[in-house]
Amino acid sequence: MEISKRAGVSQVTVHHTVRDYCTRGIQDTLRYRDRAEPARPSQVTGEIEARIVALACSEPPQGYARWTVRLLTRRVVELNVLESVGRETIRTTLKKRGLSLT
Repeated sequence: MEISKRAGVSQVTVHHTVRDYCTRGIQDTLRYRDRAEPARPSQVTGEIEARIVALACSEPPQGYARWTVRLLTRRVVELNVLESVGRETIRTTLKKRGLSLT
């Protein structure tokens, strides 16, 4: 716990870093952690992000009291905003804009 506080990271991050060090060694662990760019570019552009946020702020589908991440994910694909998208992408897009569906 003290390590995570001093490093300003979560305990899970400390655990994963130690695990990676034990299984891969120091060079591979550091190489993975020091990536300058993400493994692949984000498929969510500013325009797509705006469409997701607008959809989340709109009325939910008939029969639903509110939007859920699962409903938004389905609807984004139905509207061809993105060809395919995962729930985590929708969730992090909303979180980035300070939106929560709870």
